[in-house]
Amino acid sequence: MYRGKAILLLLTFVATLNGSIFCQNNLRMNCPTAISAAQFQQLKRNLQSRANLTDKFNTAASNLKSSCLTSLQILEVLNMFAEDRDRLELAMLAYPQLVNKSDVYDLYNAFAYFSTAFRFHDYVFEQTALSNPSVPTQNPVLTQPPVQIAFPALNYPNAALYQGRNNCSLPLSDGDFTIYLRDFVSQPTEQLKVEASKRIASENCLTTAQAMKLSTLFQAEQNRLNFLKLAYRNIYDEANFDASVEVFAFIPNKNALLEYVNNIRATIGQNVPAPCDLDDAKFSQVKSIIARENSSSSRMSIAKNQLPMFNCYTSKQMKIIVNLFTSSSDKLEISKFAFDYVIDKENYFFEISPVFNSSMDRQALSNFIASKPN
Repeated sequence: MYRGKAILLLLTFVATLNGSIFCQNNLRMNCPTAISAAQFQQLKRNLQSRANLTDKFNTAASNLKSSCLTSLQILEVLNMFAEDRDRLELAMLAYPQLVNKSDVYDLYNAFAYFSTAFRFHDYVFEQTALSNPSVPTQNPVLTQPPVQIAFPALNYPNAALYQGRNNCSLPLSDGDFTIYLRDFVSQPTEQLKVEASKRIASENCLTTAQAMKLSTLFQAEQNRLNFLKLAYRNIYDEANFDASVEVFAFIPNKNALLEYVNNIRATIGQNVPAPCDLDDAKFSQVKSIIARENSSSSRMSIAKNQLPMFNCYTSKQMKIIVNLFTSSSDKLEISKFAFDYVIDKENYFFEISPVFNSSMDRQALSNFIASKPN
């Protein structure tokens, strides 16, 4: 009899211990400090190198379960995924390893929809209750949930398989675009939204669908028109842009946008200035003006404003300009843009191609030059 009681007590103790271990494993409360900045950058590069979405998600899941991270580090990882359902699953995997759990509300900014944010909110509440089973926990009110962004049912072009002419080289990812949208809709007035849209349009490469969606968030059609005119210069899938007229209810605005776009299309290749007096001093000045910009977007914008001042750069000079940019996508974009302003076009590829580490970038430049009229 006593032996039976002893076994029962032992089993009860083991079950309690296992439950405690399960709770600790589930919550992973062994993260006093986060991984270093260098380790986190390596994690990000690992994810960015994954072209397959499933592979990228699985890699992120594995790293989030095994790494101690801050709320802002986790947020960066979540924003590398476009779908709320993926972000939610990854956020739930990462939360047990969150170093600064008092700042968990930072993670709510990863979600575009109320419903997803509340699911994560409920999960956090449940985990908090599990970690402190003896302490009554009141479910806190979600005071600042992320905004829910809804767009009208229009025919948004799909740029995924686009093969036509580009006004820029690489559009914003859906995840980054969502971040810009949240900032945009948080502006309290239409005028502040206008200012925010100018920054988005001038500093980023957008797809037609992205430009259309953002424009629909304006109440005034004139603001939609002004934004789309500005955005056109940095539209990735240029041939799809005519679909943007769907955002207008008034025919005059539709016609105004088409007229604006067609006028630009008619002058493409005709905006190279005829005279040229580019000496070493003037080239050095152009180079310095571009080089002193810190951000890549500002440097690109300034370069596109400054280079057309002359149309007699040598390929060697343009190579110096291209090397002012660090990312391969920026190098490729400015190389394509600069081609029209070089006098020794026959030397251009041989001079510029060595700046690219990727054979794909070299091939893209070669294809671009081959597509230009002789």
